[in-house]
Amino acid sequence: MIANRGLPLLGLKLDMTLTLSLIIAISGFVFIYLLGPSVGLVGGVILALLFNFFMWLVSPYLLRAMYRLRPIGREEMPWLHSMVERLAARSGLRRIPRLYLAPVEVPNAFAFGSPIFGYGVAVTEGLLNLLDEDEVEAVLGHEIGHIRHGDMHVMMVATALPAVFLQVGRWFIWGSVLGGSRDRDEAGSLYLLGMALTVIGWLLYLLALRLSRLREFYADAHSALTVGRGAEKLQRALIDIARNTDPRLGAQLASAKALMIADPTRRELDEDLRAIMEREESLFERLMSLFSTHPRLKDRLRKLEELKGLTG
Repeated sequence: MIANRGLPLLGLKLDMTLTLSLIIAISGFVFIYLLGPSVGLVGGVILALLFNFFMWLVSPYLLRAMYRLRPIGREEMPWLHSMVERLAARSGLRRIPRLYLAPVEVPNAFAFGSPIFGYGVAVTEGLLNLLDEDEVEAVLGHEIGHIRHGDMHVMMVATALPAVFLQVGRWFIWGSVLGGSRDRDEAGSLYLLGMALTVIGWLLYLLALRLSRLREFYADAHSALTVGRGAEKLQRALIDIARNTDPRLGAQLASAKALMIADPTRRELDEDLRAIMEREESLFERLMSLFSTHPRLKDRLRKLEELKGLTG
């Protein structure tokens, strides 16, 4: 189990903890020192947080409807059920995640769930048609890692706070414009406060994206350490998925790409593992990666390469 081999992942765990702590600390500072005196506004913030919490609880039902997910019966794919049961046991999960099939050509998979709905792992038809069983196992190991680490809960907190600040910032900006009887100085102060909150919201959003990328690395490591030769298998799977993803078809999954094993809107054209890991990226590509929910493929492959010596 991954818990027994945690020392090599200590830096990654500390990085994730620091990033989440920054999001919460910045949010707490602003709430206390800027928004505290306004009782009405605090009520609005609470309502916004409650709305995000509600959406988190019902999101599995929405995803199931959006992507027309259907349960996969054991008699239909016994090998896939056995695989999930084995990985869930190795991961220390109390309950086995339910399996779903998404009628989508894009090769991908994602984990989802909430305390009300329970937890599930969805695979697309494109994934099952593309990968061999070893690669599918590595992908499932990654997705079960997300469930084992509670990523749905962590990212709910990390993304709700930026959303609240961006919404409150909009309230202030529109209030300064439509205030009517307010004098010019008061309107100007509201506008500046709105802009400041919007900037803080975007800063928190960038931190949340960074946390998402770190948790993808962590889920990769979970697969590498719970699947036999998992690092090698997951490397092959990620390359095959990246090579065979048509960005035009990937738009079908773009709204849920934070949940995916890989960014469904990107395609990788390099020839082999070594070429991908050694490819130099432009400054523009590096800057754009700051706005991505997933790490760059080359970075994931490099991390997995480092873990190969630890896998069984």
